[in-house]
Amino acid sequence: MKVAIPPMGQYTAEIIKQLGDYLGWDIISSPIPSDATIELGAKYMDELMCLPAKMTLGSFIQACDKGATELLMFDSCGLCRLKTYWILQERALRKLGYDVTVHPVRLGKMTPRDICSVDPSIPYWKALVAFIKILHQVNELDNKLWVEILDESNLVKIGIVGEIYTILEPAANRNLVRKLEKLGALVHNSLPLSYFIFKGFYNRGWMKRRGIDRKTFMAAKKQAYEYFPKEIGGHGVESIIHTIYYGMKRFDGVIHILPFPCMPESTVSPILHDISRDYNIPVMKLIFDTHTGEGGLNTRLEAFVDMLQRKKAS
Repeated sequence: MKVAIPPMGQYTAEIIKQLGDYLGWDIISSPIPSDATIELGAKYMDELMCLPAKMTLGSFIQACDKGATELLMFDSCGLCRLKTYWILQERALRKLGYDVTVHPVRLGKMTPRDICSVDPSIPYWKALVAFIKILHQVNELDNKLWVEILDESNLVKIGIVGEIYTILEPAANRNLVRKLEKLGALVHNSLPLSYFIFKGFYNRGWMKRRGIDRKTFMAAKKQAYEYFPKEIGGHGVESIIHTIYYGMKRFDGVIHILPFPCMPESTVSPILHDISRDYNIPVMKLIFDTHTGEGGLNTRLEAFVDMLQRKKAS
């Protein structure tokens, strides 16, 4: 089987390859997402679909050009339109003449079962072992990348909240984290790759998140439902929770990033303004799409970090 999975962040390729080696799949690696990937996906996806839909379609087209025939796409995140991407992407690819199948893969306890549906020759126990291997690999990756943010640091501390694909994929957010670090900020990502895959384990306390004070996090989670007592879809609720968390932990600022026209994150945006006022923590919203320019983004980031540095020094 020639299988492709769209990359989500710069560290997924190795994990996907190891998964393929264990299952006996021939993994077709897509090129690292770039402006070319965005342009390719945007050409064949409706303009009102969000940036992740366009970028993952672009990655699929690039993988199909290299021979992939079985494509795996995430099917998760509740009310988010992510659940429908695989249907639209398969239709688009077949219209382009590719003889492919896009398989939806649910995250969490259903992942092993969905792996078996992709390749019926794989017994359930082997799919389950593969899932556990992914768990350990992603956990090791988190430990490798984790950097402690000290309370007494003189650098401004910025928390990143928002839509997870745009947070994790540098091509989608125009290398946001690297830009902030060059400006002299310490950056904490509220949604690492492990949270996307093992959200249920974290929520049940079965796995411990590095760099997160669980007691404060649970207090923030309780407070979040007083601001918005309903499930939103995507990671909208997580944006509320983590913004409160960063306020409680005395971070200097929060950046809320979302792709246009993301429904969950657009819904919580006015809630984050209220949290900003209540917890005295500046929140800046950044919207990314196919036409996001470097110049305007750089200017906004420079002004935001400069404002936080002046506020911290006063």
